[in-house]
Formats: sequence, structure tokens, C-alpha cells
Amino acid sequence: MLFERETVTPQERLAAMEELFSRVARRRDEPQAPGHVPVDALEAFGNLETPLRYMLEAAATGCKDRSRLTLLRKVEKCLNTLPEAIMTSLSAGPEENWLCMFRNLLQLHTLLIEAGIGTDAAEYSTLLQKMVQLAEKVSQAAMVNINPASMFTLMLMQVEMQRINPPRRKRKTTRKKRKTKTKAKDRKPATTRQES
Repeated sequence: MLFERETVTPQERLAAMEELFSRVARRRDEPQAPGHVPVDALEAFGNLETPLRYMLEAAATGCKDRSRLTLLRKVEKCLNTLPEAIMTSLSAGPEENWLCMFRNLLQLHTLLIEAGIGTDAAEYSTLLQKMVQLAEKVSQAAMVNINPASMFTLMLMQVEMQRINPPRRKRKTTRKKRKTKTKAKDRKPATTRQES
């Protein structure tokens, strides 16, 4: 028909959202030099790192459980990669890996729980607060500006991506019944060969 309109495809919708996010999230200030970390962000990192190093050292002292020591090493490795992740998130634009530090912090949080560090309620609350402060200070200086408009656009993108690629339902695995060995009394007696 003459006035029939073409409908927008899911990919076109997502592309429009990504373009909008790039516009509303890009900070107007001059980009900082690569590798530059503001003093506020450095202090926030130090406030998180220093007590965590002490906790790791205390947890590893006298620990003979190999699986726990492995978890503690994973926490330490994740903590060691945090400075580079901070620098990546500070200098990355909206279409780049600006979530790097946030993902690193999430992984660090998961590993801390698995390793049993910060299990005391007050200690855990303090650790959470230090992580949030670091995320806040880095976000305030980063090239990507998280504001109501960019946050809403980001949520729209997430919903659209889930519509395009819905999560697969987990199949319930049915266990096969194992054939049980017959008890000795239920077994048929073995036939012996008759001697001729």
C-alpha cells in the first residue's frame, strides 16, 4: 500500500538506544590523559585496598586448607587487577569498556564472599561502603557520565537485549535409574556342568 510504513527491527531499536546512550552519557569536559587517576579516586582505592590486604594476610596466616588458600589467591589477583580496571573505566567512552572497573568490583565482592572474608556484619558493611565510594569517585571523573537519562537508556538497552536474546530455560535433568545389582539370595544358582 502507498502509506504502509516499515516497522523498526529489534536491531534498529538497539542501535538507536546505543546512539542515544552515547550522546547522553558522554561527559562534556576535556578527556583526561590516559593513566591519570584523580586524587579522590586514589584515596578511595587506598581505603579499600589497605584493609583488604590485611584481611587477606590474616586469613592466609596458619591456613592449611588448600581450597581456601586458592580462593584467597583469587581475591588477591582480582585486587591486583583493580588499578588497571580503574584507569580503563576512567578513560573509556560510552562505546568502549567503561564498565571494566564495575565488573572487577562485582567479581571482587563475589570472591570475598566465597573466601569467607568480611563475614562479620559490621566488617561486611564497611567493605561494601568502601566499594561504593570507589565506584562513586571513579564515576565522577570518568568519561561516561551516569545520570538519570543515561541510566534509563542503559536499562532500555538491557531490556531490549534480553528481548532479542532471551535467557534459556534450564532443563531439568532427569536421573537415570541405575540398575541395582541383584542380591546374592535373589540370584539364580549357577548351573554346574555335569561330568560325563
